[in-house]
Amino acid sequence: MIVDATLPAVAQAYLRAVLVDRAHLLLLSFSLDWQLQAAHGDAAFHGIDVEDAESLHTLRDLFVGLPLDHDQDIPFVELANGRSAHVHLIADGPGFHLLLLDVEDARSQARSQQQLVHEAVIASQAKSKAIGQLKDIRSELERQRASLEEANALKNALIATLSHEFRTPLTSIFGYLHLIERRARVDATSEQALQAVRRSATYLFTLAENLLEYGRGEAGGGLVNPVDVDLAALLADIEAMFAPLAEAKGVRFLARFVREDASVPRFDEVKLRQIATNLLSNAIRYTARGEVALALTWRGQRLQIEVRDSGIGIAPEFIDSVFKPFNRGGQAGSKGAGLGLSIVRRLVEQMQGTLAVESEPGRGTCFRVDLPSASSLSSDARVDDATLRGRRVLVVDDDPDIAQLLEVLLTDLGFTVDLLGDALAALESVMRAAPDVLLIDVELPGMSGNAAAYKLRAQGYRGQIVTLSANASADARDASLRAGANHYLTKPLELERLVAVMRQAIEQEST
Repeated sequence: MIVDATLPAVAQAYLRAVLVDRAHLLLLSFSLDWQLQAAHGDAAFHGIDVEDAESLHTLRDLFVGLPLDHDQDIPFVELANGRSAHVHLIADGPGFHLLLLDVEDARSQARSQQQLVHEAVIASQAKSKAIGQLKDIRSELERQRASLEEANALKNALIATLSHEFRTPLTSIFGYLHLIERRARVDATSEQALQAVRRSATYLFTLAENLLEYGRGEAGGGLVNPVDVDLAALLADIEAMFAPLAEAKGVRFLARFVREDASVPRFDEVKLRQIATNLLSNAIRYTARGEVALALTWRGQRLQIEVRDSGIGIAPEFIDSVFKPFNRGGQAGSKGAGLGLSIVRRLVEQMQGTLAVESEPGRGTCFRVDLPSASSLSSDARVDDATLRGRRVLVVDDDPDIAQLLEVLLTDLGFTVDLLGDALAALESVMRAAPDVLLIDVELPGMSGNAAAYKLRAQGYRGQIVTLSANASADARDASLRAGANHYLTKPLELERLVAVMRQAIEQEST
Protein backbone atom coordinates (compact mmCIF):
# COMPACT_ATOMS: atom_id res chain seq x y z
CA MET A 1 0.00 0.00 0.00
CA ILE A 2 1.16 3.54 -0.85
CA VAL A 3 0.55 6.24 1.76
CA ASP A 4 1.40 9.94 1.35
CA ALA A 5 4.89 10.23 2.80
CA THR A 6 4.27 13.81 3.82
CA LEU A 7 1.70 12.69 6.44
CA PRO A 8 2.94 12.38 10.00
CA ALA A 9 4.06 8.91 10.92
CA VAL A 10 1.28 8.60 13.51
CA ALA A 11 -1.34 9.47 10.88
CA GLN A 12 0.22 7.04 8.46
CA ALA A 13 0.08 4.30 11.05
CA TYR A 14 -3.54 5.08 11.87
CA LEU A 15 -4.56 5.09 8.20
CA ARG A 16 -2.77 1.82 7.69
CA ALA A 17 -4.69 0.34 10.60
CA VAL A 18 -8.00 1.63 9.30
CA LEU A 19 -7.57 1.05 5.59
CA VAL A 20 -5.39 -2.03 5.56
CA ASP A 21 -6.02 -3.90 8.79
CA ARG A 22 -9.74 -3.23 8.98
CA ALA A 23 -10.68 -2.96 5.30
CA HIS A 24 -8.31 -5.72 4.17
CA LEU A 25 -7.26 -3.57 1.22
CA LEU A 26 -6.33 -5.34 -2.01
CA LEU A 27 -4.90 -3.36 -4.96
CA LEU A 28 -4.60 -5.14 -8.34
CA SER A 29 -2.89 -3.32 -11.24
CA PHE A 30 -3.87 -4.27 -14.81
CA SER A 31 -3.00 -3.31 -18.35
CA LEU A 32 -5.86 -2.31 -20.63
CA ASP A 33 -6.02 -5.90 -21.93
CA TRP A 34 -6.53 -7.19 -18.34
CA GLN A 35 -3.05 -8.50 -17.88
CA LEU A 36 -2.14 -8.42 -14.16
CA GLN A 37 0.85 -6.20 -13.57
CA ALA A 38 1.07 -6.12 -9.78
CA ALA A 39 -0.82 -7.05 -6.59
CA HIS A 40 -0.67 -5.40 -3.18
CA GLY A 41 -2.64 -6.60 -0.12
CA ASP A 42 -4.40 -9.73 1.18
CA ALA A 43 -5.74 -11.46 -1.95
CA ALA A 44 -6.47 -14.68 -0.08
CA PHE A 45 -8.86 -12.83 2.32
CA HIS A 46 -11.04 -11.94 -0.65
CA GLY A 47 -10.84 -15.45 -2.11
CA ILE A 48 -8.77 -14.36 -5.15
CA ASP A 49 -5.83 -16.34 -6.50
CA VAL A 50 -3.63 -13.89 -8.41
CA GLU A 51 -1.97 -16.84 -10.16
CA ASP A 52 -5.27 -18.16 -11.43
CA ALA A 53 -6.57 -16.46 -14.58
CA GLU A 54 -10.08 -17.86 -13.96
CA SER A 55 -10.21 -16.16 -10.55
CA LEU A 56 -9.28 -12.85 -12.17
CA HIS A 57 -11.88 -13.32 -14.89
CA THR A 58 -14.55 -13.05 -12.14
CA LEU A 59 -13.44 -9.49 -11.53
CA ARG A 60 -13.22 -8.79 -15.25
CA ASP A 61 -16.86 -9.83 -15.69
CA LEU A 62 -17.95 -7.06 -13.29
CA PHE A 63 -16.85 -4.38 -15.77
CA VAL A 64 -18.08 -5.86 -19.03
CA GLY A 65 -19.37 -2.97 -21.15
CA LEU A 66 -17.90 -0.31 -18.86
CA PRO A 67 -15.07 2.02 -20.03
CA LEU A 68 -11.70 1.32 -18.41
CA ASP A 69 -10.37 4.85 -18.84
CA HIS A 70 -12.84 6.30 -16.30
CA ASP A 71 -13.08 5.63 -12.60
CA GLN A 72 -15.84 3.15 -11.68
CA ASP A 73 -17.38 2.15 -8.35
CA ILE A 74 -19.34 -1.07 -7.72
CA PRO A 75 -20.59 -1.48 -4.10
CA PHE A 76 -21.37 -4.73 -2.28
CA VAL A 77 -19.92 -7.25 -4.72
CA GLU A 78 -20.31 -10.82 -3.47
CA LEU A 79 -17.06 -12.68 -4.10
CA ALA A 80 -16.46 -16.34 -4.73
CA ASN A 81 -15.73 -17.07 -1.05
CA GLY A 82 -19.05 -15.47 0.01
CA ARG A 83 -17.58 -12.29 1.39
CA SER A 84 -18.63 -8.83 0.25
CA ALA A 85 -16.31 -6.19 -1.14
CA HIS A 86 -16.50 -2.65 -2.41
CA VAL A 87 -14.72 -2.67 -5.83
CA HIS A 88 -13.25 0.56 -7.27
CA LEU A 89 -11.73 0.88 -10.79
CA ILE A 90 -9.08 3.63 -10.88
CA ALA A 91 -8.00 4.69 -14.42
CA ASP A 92 -4.24 5.15 -14.77
CA GLY A 93 -3.01 6.02 -18.34
CA PRO A 94 -2.06 2.83 -20.20
CA GLY A 95 -3.69 0.72 -17.51
CA PHE A 96 -5.93 0.77 -14.45
CA HIS A 97 -6.12 -0.48 -10.88
CA LEU A 98 -8.80 -2.46 -9.07
CA LEU A 99 -9.13 -1.59 -5.39
CA LEU A 100 -11.07 -4.07 -3.22
CA LEU A 101 -12.21 -3.04 0.27
CA ASP A 102 -13.89 -5.51 2.65
CA VAL A 103 -17.46 -4.38 3.43
CA GLU A 104 -18.74 -7.52 5.15
CA ASP A 105 -19.35 -5.65 8.43
CA ALA A 106 -21.11 -2.84 6.59
CA ARG A 107 -23.19 -5.40 4.67
CA SER A 108 -24.06 -7.16 7.92
CA GLN A 109 -25.06 -3.83 9.47
CA ALA A 110 -27.16 -3.04 6.42
CA ARG A 111 -28.78 -6.43 6.65
CA SER A 112 -29.37 -5.90 10.37
CA GLN A 113 -30.88 -2.50 9.71
CA GLN A 114 -33.03 -3.98 6.97
CA GLN A 115 -34.07 -6.76 9.34
CA LEU A 116 -34.91 -4.16 11.97
CA VAL A 117 -36.96 -2.30 9.39
CA HIS A 118 -38.76 -5.51 8.46
CA GLU A 119 -39.34 -6.32 12.13
CA ALA A 120 -40.57 -2.78 12.73
CA VAL A 121 -42.99 -3.16 9.82
CA ILE A 122 -44.15 -6.51 11.16
CA ALA A 123 -44.43 -5.08 14.69
CA SER A 124 -46.40 -2.14 13.34
CA GLN A 125 -48.73 -4.48 11.51
CA ALA A 126 -49.08 -6.63 14.64
CA LYS A 127 -49.72 -3.50 16.72
CA SER A 128 -52.37 -2.34 14.28
CA LYS A 129 -53.95 -5.77 14.37
CA ALA A 130 -53.80 -5.85 18.19
CA ILE A 131 -55.34 -2.38 18.37
CA GLY A 132 -58.08 -3.54 16.04
CA GLN A 133 -58.68 -6.61 18.21
CA LEU A 134 -58.71 -4.46 21.35
CA LYS A 135 -61.26 -2.18 19.73
CA ASP A 136 -63.36 -5.23 18.86
CA ILE A 137 -63.03 -6.52 22.43
CA ARG A 138 -63.94 -3.11 23.83
CA SER A 139 -66.95 -2.93 21.54
CA GLU A 140 -67.99 -6.40 22.67
CA LEU A 141 -67.54 -5.46 26.33
CA GLU A 142 -69.58 -2.31 25.77
CA ARG A 143 -72.26 -4.38 24.10
CA GLN A 144 -72.26 -6.88 26.97
CA ARG A 145 -72.34 -4.05 29.52
CA ALA A 146 -75.29 -2.52 27.73
CA SER A 147 -76.97 -5.94 27.70
CA LEU A 148 -76.33 -6.37 31.42
CA GLU A 149 -77.68 -2.90 32.15
CA GLU A 150 -80.73 -3.68 30.05
CA ALA A 151 -81.17 -7.01 31.85
CA ASN A 152 -80.82 -5.27 35.22
CA ALA A 153 -83.36 -2.64 34.17
CA LEU A 154 -85.73 -5.41 33.06
CA LYS A 155 -85.16 -7.19 36.38
CA ASN A 156 -85.98 -4.02 38.29
CA ALA A 157 -89.06 -3.48 36.13
CA LEU A 158 -90.09 -7.09 36.75
CA ILE A 159 -89.59 -6.68 40.50
CA ALA A 160 -91.65 -3.49 40.48
CA THR A 161 -94.40 -5.25 38.51
CA LEU A 162 -94.35 -8.27 40.80
CA SER A 163 -94.46 -5.98 43.81
CA HIS A 164 -97.62 -4.34 42.50
CA GLU A 165 -99.17 -7.59 41.26
CA PHE A 166 -98.59 -9.38 44.58
CA ARG A 167 -99.30 -6.62 47.03
CA THR A 168 -102.44 -5.15 45.46
CA PRO A 169 -104.58 -8.33 45.57
CA LEU A 170 -103.16 -9.22 49.00
CA THR A 171 -104.34 -5.82 50.22
CA SER A 172 -107.86 -6.81 49.18
CA ILE A 173 -107.54 -10.26 50.77
CA PHE A 174 -106.28 -9.01 54.11
CA GLY A 175 -108.62 -6.02 54.15
CA TYR A 176 -111.79 -7.95 53.48
CA LEU A 177 -110.73 -10.72 55.86
CA HIS A 178 -110.47 -8.03 58.49
CA LEU A 179 -113.98 -6.79 57.67
CA ILE A 180 -115.45 -10.30 57.74
CA GLU A 181 -113.78 -11.08 61.07
CA ARG A 182 -115.12 -7.82 62.54
CA ARG A 183 -118.64 -7.86 61.14
CA ALA A 184 -119.71 -11.40 60.37
CA ARG A 185 -120.99 -13.83 62.93
CA VAL A 186 -119.44 -17.18 62.09
CA ASP A 187 -119.45 -20.59 63.72
CA ALA A 188 -116.35 -22.40 64.91
CA THR A 189 -115.80 -24.16 61.60
CA SER A 190 -116.06 -20.91 59.64
CA GLU A 191 -113.72 -19.24 62.14
CA GLN A 192 -111.12 -21.96 61.54
CA ALA A 193 -111.59 -21.54 57.79
CA LEU A 194 -111.02 -17.79 58.03
CA GLN A 195 -107.89 -18.37 60.11
CA ALA A 196 -106.62 -20.87 57.54
CA VAL A 197 -107.23 -18.37 54.72
CA ARG A 198 -105.44 -15.63 56.63
CA ARG A 199 -102.55 -17.96 57.48
CA SER A 200 -102.19 -19.10 53.86
CA ALA A 201 -102.40 -15.54 52.57
CA THR A 202 -99.77 -14.49 55.09
CA TYR A 203 -97.50 -17.35 54.01
CA LEU A 204 -97.98 -16.37 50.34
CA PHE A 205 -97.16 -12.78 51.24
CA THR A 206 -94.01 -13.93 53.05
CA LEU A 207 -92.85 -15.92 50.02
CA ALA A 208 -93.56 -12.94 47.77
CA GLU A 209 -91.58 -10.68 50.10
CA ASN A 210 -88.62 -13.08 49.87
CA LEU A 211 -88.61 -12.67 46.11
CA LEU A 212 -88.97 -8.91 46.31
CA GLU A 213 -86.29 -8.62 49.01
CA TYR A 214 -83.84 -10.52 46.82
CA GLY A 215 -84.76 -8.36 43.83
CA ARG A 216 -84.12 -5.16 45.75
CA GLY A 217 -80.45 -6.12 46.16
CA GLU A 218 -77.99 -5.45 48.98
CA ALA A 219 -78.30 -1.67 48.79
CA GLY A 220 -82.06 -1.40 48.34
CA GLY A 221 -83.54 -2.68 51.57
CA GLY A 222 -87.27 -2.46 52.15
CA LEU A 223 -89.03 -0.23 54.62
CA VAL A 224 -89.47 -1.29 58.23
CA ASN A 225 -93.12 -0.87 59.23
CA PRO A 226 -93.46 -1.43 62.98
CA VAL A 227 -96.78 -2.46 64.51
CA ASP A 228 -97.87 -3.98 67.82
CA VAL A 229 -97.26 -7.73 67.51
CA ASP A 230 -99.07 -10.51 69.38
CA LEU A 231 -96.13 -12.88 69.67
CA ALA A 232 -98.25 -15.73 71.02
CA ALA A 233 -100.59 -15.49 68.04
CA LEU A 234 -97.62 -15.20 65.69
CA LEU A 235 -96.11 -18.37 67.17
CA ALA A 236 -99.43 -20.19 66.85
CA ASP A 237 -99.72 -19.23 63.17
CA ILE A 238 -96.18 -20.38 62.43
CA GLU A 239 -96.70 -23.62 64.32
CA ALA A 240 -99.92 -24.32 62.40
CA MET A 241 -97.99 -23.72 59.17
CA PHE A 242 -94.86 -25.80 59.81
CA ALA A 243 -95.93 -28.56 62.17
CA PRO A 244 -97.67 -30.55 59.38
CA LEU A 245 -94.60 -30.18 57.13
CA ALA A 246 -92.33 -31.53 59.86
CA GLU A 247 -94.67 -34.36 60.78
CA ALA A 248 -94.89 -35.40 57.13
CA LYS A 249 -91.14 -36.09 57.29
CA GLY A 250 -91.41 -37.90 60.63
CA VAL A 251 -89.79 -34.97 62.47
CA ARG A 252 -91.14 -33.54 65.74
CA PHE A 253 -91.97 -29.83 65.74
CA LEU A 254 -91.69 -27.95 69.04
CA ALA A 255 -92.78 -24.35 69.62
CA ARG A 256 -92.30 -22.31 72.78
CA PHE A 257 -93.00 -18.69 73.81
CA VAL A 258 -91.40 -17.13 76.91
CA ARG A 259 -92.62 -13.70 78.03
CA GLU A 260 -90.54 -11.88 80.65
CA ASP A 261 -91.55 -8.32 79.72
CA ALA A 262 -94.99 -6.77 80.19
CA SER A 263 -94.50 -4.15 77.46
CA VAL A 264 -96.07 -4.50 74.01
CA PRO A 265 -93.65 -5.92 71.40
CA ARG A 266 -93.42 -3.63 68.40
CA PHE A 267 -91.87 -4.97 65.20
CA ASP A 268 -92.35 -5.23 61.47
CA GLU A 269 -94.53 -8.34 61.61
CA VAL A 270 -94.04 -9.21 57.96
CA LYS A 271 -90.27 -9.28 58.36
CA LEU A 272 -90.59 -11.32 61.59
CA ARG A 273 -92.58 -13.91 59.66
CA GLN A 274 -90.02 -13.89 56.85
CA ILE A 275 -87.18 -14.51 59.29
CA ALA A 276 -88.97 -17.36 61.06
CA THR A 277 -90.28 -18.86 57.82
CA ASN A 278 -86.88 -18.93 56.12
CA LEU A 279 -85.08 -20.37 59.15
CA LEU A 280 -87.73 -23.05 59.70
CA SER A 281 -87.89 -23.96 56.00
CA ASN A 282 -84.13 -24.57 56.06
CA ALA A 283 -84.29 -26.51 59.31
CA ILE A 284 -87.01 -28.87 58.09
CA ARG A 285 -85.34 -29.29 54.67
CA TYR A 286 -82.07 -30.49 56.24
CA THR A 287 -83.52 -32.58 59.06
CA ALA A 288 -84.40 -36.19 58.23
CA ARG A 289 -85.11 -37.34 61.79
CA GLY A 290 -85.24 -35.95 65.30
CA GLU A 291 -86.81 -32.54 65.86
CA VAL A 292 -87.05 -28.91 64.84
CA ALA A 293 -87.71 -26.37 67.59
CA LEU A 294 -88.76 -22.70 67.51
CA ALA A 295 -88.47 -20.52 70.60
CA LEU A 296 -89.56 -16.88 70.99
CA THR A 297 -88.38 -15.00 74.05
CA TRP A 298 -89.52 -11.45 74.89
CA ARG A 299 -87.41 -9.79 77.54
CA GLY A 300 -85.94 -6.34 78.12
CA GLN A 301 -87.61 -4.79 75.05
CA ARG A 302 -85.84 -7.35 72.88
CA LEU A 303 -87.02 -10.43 71.02
CA GLN A 304 -84.88 -13.53 70.74
CA ILE A 305 -85.76 -16.00 67.99
CA GLU A 306 -84.09 -19.39 68.19
CA VAL A 307 -84.48 -22.12 65.56
CA ARG A 308 -82.76 -25.38 66.43
CA ASP A 309 -82.69 -28.65 64.48
CA SER A 310 -81.06 -32.07 64.69
CA GLY A 311 -80.26 -32.20 60.98
CA ILE A 312 -77.11 -32.68 58.96
CA GLY A 313 -75.40 -29.54 60.25
CA ILE A 314 -72.96 -27.25 58.49
CA ALA A 315 -69.24 -27.94 58.10
CA PRO A 316 -66.98 -25.32 59.78
CA GLU A 317 -65.46 -24.23 56.48
CA PHE A 318 -68.93 -23.26 55.20
CA ILE A 319 -70.15 -21.32 58.24
CA ASP A 320 -68.88 -17.95 56.95
CA SER A 321 -70.47 -18.38 53.53
CA VAL A 322 -73.95 -19.74 54.31
CA PHE A 323 -75.43 -16.23 54.31
CA LYS A 324 -74.31 -15.47 50.76
CA PRO A 325 -76.97 -15.63 48.00
CA PHE A 326 -77.22 -19.00 46.18
CA ASN A 327 -74.87 -20.61 48.72
CA ARG A 328 -76.17 -23.85 50.21
CA GLY A 329 -73.42 -24.28 52.76
CA GLY A 330 -72.13 -27.45 51.16
CA GLN A 331 -75.15 -29.48 52.29
CA ALA A 332 -75.64 -32.42 50.03
CA GLY A 333 -78.99 -33.06 48.44
CA SER A 334 -80.20 -29.50 48.76
CA LYS A 335 -83.10 -28.53 46.54
CA GLY A 336 -83.36 -24.94 47.73
CA ALA A 337 -82.16 -21.88 45.85
CA GLY A 338 -79.77 -20.83 48.62
CA LEU A 339 -81.51 -17.48 49.16
CA GLY A 340 -83.25 -18.00 52.51
CA LEU A 341 -80.34 -17.32 54.85
CA SER A 342 -79.06 -14.35 52.82
CA ILE A 343 -82.53 -12.81 53.09
CA VAL A 344 -82.65 -13.52 56.83
CA ARG A 345 -79.35 -11.72 57.34
CA ARG A 346 -80.54 -8.73 55.31
CA LEU A 347 -83.83 -8.49 57.22
CA VAL A 348 -82.08 -8.72 60.59
CA GLU A 349 -79.73 -5.90 59.57
CA GLN A 350 -82.68 -3.76 58.42
CA MET A 351 -84.25 -4.25 61.87
CA GLN A 352 -80.93 -3.40 63.56
CA GLY A 353 -80.60 -6.85 65.11
CA THR A 354 -77.93 -9.54 65.30
CA LEU A 355 -77.73 -13.03 63.85
CA ALA A 356 -75.57 -15.93 65.07
CA VAL A 357 -75.23 -19.57 64.10
CA GLU A 358 -73.82 -22.66 65.80
CA SER A 359 -73.53 -25.95 63.99
CA GLU A 360 -71.88 -29.35 64.16
CA PRO A 361 -71.90 -31.71 61.17
CA GLY A 362 -74.18 -34.66 61.83
CA ARG A 363 -75.65 -33.18 65.03
CA GLY A 364 -77.65 -30.16 63.86
CA THR A 365 -77.71 -26.37 63.70
CA CYS A 366 -78.97 -23.51 65.84
CA PHE A 367 -79.71 -20.00 64.55
CA ARG A 368 -80.22 -17.17 67.04
CA VAL A 369 -81.72 -13.80 66.13
CA ASP A 370 -81.80 -10.86 68.56
CA LEU A 371 -84.01 -7.88 67.65
CA PRO A 372 -84.67 -4.59 69.46
CA SER A 373 -88.29 -3.40 69.70
CA ALA A 374 -89.18 -0.63 67.24
CA SER A 375 -90.99 2.56 68.21
CA SER A 376 -91.12 4.72 65.07
CA LEU A 377 -94.91 5.12 65.20
CA SER A 378 -97.27 5.70 68.10
CA SER A 379 -98.92 2.51 69.29
CA ASP A 380 -101.90 4.07 71.02
CA ALA A 381 -104.01 4.72 67.91
CA ARG A 382 -107.55 3.40 68.27
CA VAL A 383 -110.12 2.71 65.60
CA ASP A 384 -112.71 4.88 67.35
CA ASP A 385 -110.35 7.83 67.94
CA ALA A 386 -112.59 10.89 68.18
CA THR A 387 -110.03 13.08 66.39
CA LEU A 388 -110.82 11.25 63.16
CA ARG A 389 -114.59 11.61 63.15
CA GLY A 390 -116.12 13.91 60.58
CA ARG A 391 -112.86 14.59 58.78
CA ARG A 392 -112.94 14.39 54.99
CA VAL A 393 -110.63 12.09 53.06
CA LEU A 394 -110.28 11.97 49.28
CA VAL A 395 -109.21 8.45 48.19
CA VAL A 396 -107.68 8.15 44.71
CA ASP A 397 -107.13 4.58 43.45
CA ASP A 398 -107.87 3.01 40.08
CA ASP A 399 -108.46 -0.44 41.61
CA PRO A 400 -112.15 -0.53 42.62
CA ASP A 401 -111.61 -3.30 45.17
CA ILE A 402 -108.90 -1.32 46.97
CA ALA A 403 -110.90 1.91 46.72
CA GLN A 404 -114.02 0.32 48.21
CA LEU A 405 -111.98 -1.38 50.94
CA LEU A 406 -110.37 1.93 51.92
CA GLU A 407 -113.79 3.56 51.91
CA VAL A 408 -115.14 0.94 54.33
CA LEU A 409 -112.09 1.04 56.63
CA LEU A 410 -111.94 4.84 56.75
CA THR A 411 -115.67 5.15 57.21
CA ASP A 412 -115.41 2.79 60.17
CA LEU A 413 -112.78 5.14 61.60
CA GLY A 414 -115.23 8.03 61.34
CA PHE A 415 -114.02 9.72 58.16
CA THR A 416 -116.18 11.09 55.39
CA VAL A 417 -114.78 9.49 52.26
CA ASP A 418 -114.88 10.54 48.59
CA LEU A 419 -113.56 8.22 45.86
CA LEU A 420 -111.86 9.04 42.57
CA GLY A 421 -110.06 6.82 40.06
CA ASP A 422 -107.48 9.07 38.38
CA ALA A 423 -105.01 11.81 39.30
CA LEU A 424 -106.31 14.53 36.94
CA ALA A 425 -109.76 14.40 38.50
CA ALA A 426 -108.12 14.47 41.93
CA LEU A 427 -106.21 17.66 41.05
CA GLU A 428 -109.41 19.44 40.10
CA SER A 429 -111.27 18.15 43.15
CA VAL A 430 -108.54 19.14 45.64
CA MET A 431 -108.17 22.66 44.25
CA ARG A 432 -111.96 23.08 44.21
CA ALA A 433 -112.58 21.82 47.76
CA ALA A 434 -109.50 20.76 49.73
CA PRO A 435 -109.98 17.60 51.85
CA ASP A 436 -108.43 17.12 55.29
CA VAL A 437 -106.32 14.30 53.85
CA LEU A 438 -105.59 13.20 50.29
CA LEU A 439 -104.90 9.44 50.18
CA ILE A 440 -103.57 8.68 46.68
CA ASP A 441 -102.13 5.58 45.05
CA VAL A 442 -98.69 6.08 43.45
CA GLU A 443 -99.22 3.62 40.57
CA LEU A 444 -102.02 5.34 38.69
CA PRO A 445 -102.54 5.26 34.90
CA GLY A 446 -101.61 8.45 33.10
CA MET A 447 -100.40 10.75 35.86
CA SER A 448 -98.83 9.01 38.88
CA GLY A 449 -99.67 9.83 42.45
CA ASN A 450 -96.22 11.35 42.95
CA ALA A 451 -96.67 13.62 39.93
CA ALA A 452 -100.08 14.69 41.26
CA ALA A 453 -98.58 15.50 44.67
CA TYR A 454 -95.84 17.57 43.03
CA LYS A 455 -98.36 19.52 40.94
CA LEU A 456 -100.56 20.18 43.96
CA ARG A 457 -97.63 21.53 45.96
CA ALA A 458 -96.61 23.71 42.99
CA GLN A 459 -100.15 25.11 42.88
CA GLY A 460 -100.00 26.04 46.55
CA TYR A 461 -101.84 23.13 48.19
CA ARG A 462 -100.61 22.75 51.78
CA GLY A 463 -102.91 19.98 53.00
CA GLN A 464 -101.89 16.50 54.10
CA ILE A 465 -101.00 14.02 51.36
CA VAL A 466 -100.64 10.30 52.09
CA THR A 467 -99.32 8.16 49.22
CA LEU A 468 -100.06 4.45 48.94
CA SER A 469 -97.81 2.09 46.99
CA ALA A 470 -97.04 -1.57 46.44
CA ASN A 471 -93.33 -0.65 46.36
CA ALA A 472 -91.99 -1.11 49.88
CA SER A 473 -88.47 0.22 49.24
CA ALA A 474 -86.77 3.17 50.90
CA ASP A 475 -86.06 4.70 47.48
CA ALA A 476 -89.76 4.63 46.58
CA ARG A 477 -90.69 6.22 49.90
CA ASP A 478 -88.05 8.95 49.51
CA ALA A 479 -89.20 9.70 45.96
CA SER A 480 -92.76 10.09 47.19
CA LEU A 481 -91.77 12.36 50.07
CA ARG A 482 -89.63 14.49 47.75
CA ALA A 483 -92.62 14.87 45.46
CA GLY A 484 -94.57 16.46 48.32
CA ALA A 485 -96.21 13.63 50.28
CA ASN A 486 -96.33 13.86 54.08
CA HIS A 487 -96.67 10.11 54.69
CA TYR A 488 -96.08 6.90 52.77
CA LEU A 489 -98.10 3.68 53.21
CA THR A 490 -97.34 0.33 51.62
CA LYS A 491 -99.56 -2.51 50.51
CA PRO A 492 -100.83 -4.78 51.95
CA LEU A 493 -102.34 -2.28 54.37
CA GLU A 494 -102.18 -2.96 58.09
CA LEU A 495 -105.12 -1.44 59.93
CA GLU A 496 -103.04 -0.27 62.89
CA ARG A 497 -100.54 1.48 60.66
CA LEU A 498 -103.30 3.04 58.55
CA VAL A 499 -104.93 4.39 61.70
CA ALA A 500 -101.65 5.72 63.09
CA VAL A 501 -100.71 7.47 59.84
CA MET A 502 -104.19 8.98 59.36
CA ARG A 503 -104.20 10.16 62.97
CA GLN A 504 -100.80 11.77 62.49
CA ALA A 505 -102.01 13.45 59.30
CA ILE A 506 -105.07 14.88 61.05
CA GLU A 507 -103.00 16.12 64.00
CA GLN A 508 -100.52 17.80 61.65
CA GLU A 509 -103.37 19.30 59.64
CA SER A 510 -104.89 20.73 62.82
CA THR A 511 -101.62 22.40 63.83
